[in-house]
Amino acid sequence: MTVRELGEYPLVARLCQRLQQAFGIDKRVLVGLGDDAAVVDIGGTRLVVTIDTQLENAHFRRRWMPPYDLGWKSVAISLSDIAAMGGKSLAVVLGLGLTGDEPVGFVDDFYNGAIALCQATNTLLLGGDTVKSPLGVMVSSAAIGLLDSEPWQRSGAQVGDALVVTGFPGEAAAGFWWLELGHQEAEGASFAAQCITRFRRPTPRVNLVPLLRAFNVRAAIDISDGLAIDAWRLAVASQVQVQIELARLPLSESLQAVARALHKDPLTLALTGGEDYELLLAVPAEEAERLCQALTEQGTPAHRIGEVTASHPNGEVLGRYPDGTLKPLEGGFQHF
Repeated sequence: MTVRELGEYPLVARLCQRLQQAFGIDKRVLVGLGDDAAVVDIGGTRLVVTIDTQLENAHFRRRWMPPYDLGWKSVAISLSDIAAMGGKSLAVVLGLGLTGDEPVGFVDDFYNGAIALCQATNTLLLGGDTVKSPLGVMVSSAAIGLLDSEPWQRSGAQVGDALVVTGFPGEAAAGFWWLELGHQEAEGASFAAQCITRFRRPTPRVNLVPLLRAFNVRAAIDISDGLAIDAWRLAVASQVQVQIELARLPLSESLQAVARALHKDPLTLALTGGEDYELLLAVPAEEAERLCQALTEQGTPAHRIGEVTASHPNGEVLGRYPDGTLKPLEGGFQHF
């Protein structure tokens, strides 16, 4: 059996099982396998640890991803994991693989982007590693955060909770397809620019954590592979059924305009597009509207998009259509 035949999620489950067998239960590990990041207790200090990798022609193409934006995004995707655990970002290290044919200015611009986001989030960039990568540019980003309270996990959602999402899922995917299909940035700039920016320079929501801590966040996950599949991951971890009210999904004007121009369905982009790096939160229903208002007033749009409706041993995500029809939601990015 090949990795592709097995699939990404079964592969991860297989690796998790092996690590549990190898290392067992360690009291220092507060959150181990199967979440956005690990949480370990080192002498009373709770550290959040995560790592991400991007490969040229798998995650990006240099013809439409400027090095500044690549540096920014490489930091952002790891800080988003820190935010999903309720942590404060502390430091990042970067591994950069290069063919050797890149101009030195490429590396300078890459680090300019990474430094800019680190400064904006009060995160240290401690260096990293540089290696030869014959098949194209590769970036690995490892981030460390601090926790001064209990970590948020995917497994905490309870029946009756509301689901709240930050930002506008689908904009990043619209920006990706605009670039991937060969459109120039200047074309349709009035409606495409927002989506391109959301794809190239996502905003990790670490700066929202202090505000969110004032609410009872029961479960959280960052949306990296698509709203539907990441909601399913939360549902599996919490052993619940969740329903997403499709009429409530915040389809921005920019998303809809790009989708029309590309002959794509904006709802599909919002559900399965990925690359959003927004937060999906489960909170008590009575807190949802107040939370959305507080986030919006701080400058981050947030919307209540569904609820946790029942216990479910295997986890389930259903979409509720405007006519009341319920259908399973599927789709989203998987590597294999």
